[in-house]
Amino acid sequence: MEFLKATVDELQYVSYLCLWGISRRQKEAMKGHMEKRLKWIEEMLSKGLEIIVALGPRKSKKGLIEYLPIEMAPEPVKGKNSLLINCIWVLPRFMKAGIGKGLMQHFLDDARKVGGASVLSYEDDKWFGYFDYMPASFFKRFGFREVSRDETRVLLHLNLGANITPRLLTPKSRRIEKKGKPVVDIFCNSQCPWCGWMADETRRNMKGSNTTLRLINTDSREAIEEFGLARGISINGSPVIKRMAAWTEIKSALNRALSG
Repeated sequence: MEFLKATVDELQYVSYLCLWGISRRQKEAMKGHMEKRLKWIEEMLSKGLEIIVALGPRKSKKGLIEYLPIEMAPEPVKGKNSLLINCIWVLPRFMKAGIGKGLMQHFLDDARKVGGASVLSYEDDKWFGYFDYMPASFFKRFGFREVSRDETRVLLHLNLGANITPRLLTPKSRRIEKKGKPVVDIFCNSQCPWCGWMADETRRNMKGSNTTLRLINTDSREAIEEFGLARGISINGSPVIKRMAAWTEIKSALNRALSG
């Protein structure tokens, strides 16, 4: 097993892993969102972003971990002297083979140099209604402890000497001028291409509806701190989903919010 720190010239590994398991047609639909992600990676590599790729025989791609200084996080967290995991992902056929553990060990080696390790994890939640992504139980095996929580979102931290505890930002409700129509805001950034897919699905399914639909870009730290949210959905200024979601989840949230 080889663990490779990806450079700009090796981002094809990242593209493969991000879009693994989908059809050629789906990949074509995701092309623009993946290009935005790769551009974001190129910009962030100079700011401390690291992506470790797990490779098997003949450079077969098995998984990755992505992290960066918490001060630059594309998530609604705030802290100092810690590295934050954006994503850890092992292809299903290679799970339970020690790959996730190996990726975490490389991450923790770097985190010790900074003084802390953090991750925004999830508990009793399924992304897109079925996907157990970034489960808190996995990170707790490495000594991470809960330091902040908002429903199913759990900020975990491992103190490695800096003695600085990060915190989870609170999603902010806003006063919205509706002008007779419900206002639906989609929060999205370029760190993950599936965020763009969520936005596309929402726009497609809501086409022709009697709503005002807005896309709010959260690529900047200023936007994340303003809204207390990086990805999700708000209705009439109230956050109802605080992560990426499938249209079925969004539709249910809309029905609940608009019938109340």
